[in-house]
Amino acid sequence: MRVNELKAEAVRKGLTIDEVAEKAGIKKTTMWRRIQDSGNFTIKEIESIANTLDLSGIKILEIFFDEKVF
Repeated sequence: MRVNELKAEAVRKGLTIDEVAEKAGIKKTTMWRRIQDSGNFTIKEIESIANTLDLSGIKILEIFFDEKVF
């Protein structure tokens, strides 16, 4: 996972990570734990974050998945 890119996307949308979590329906503590645990987000969480930040499919892959997935 590319944490800095996730944070950058949030900033581009004028949001903090806490605000992204809230809008995505994820508890703030869960969001931070996932970020610190190398991005072990569930598919549902990724979908919610992607919708909140209006991320493209390519951007989702770039942020949440290792290059090995490509």
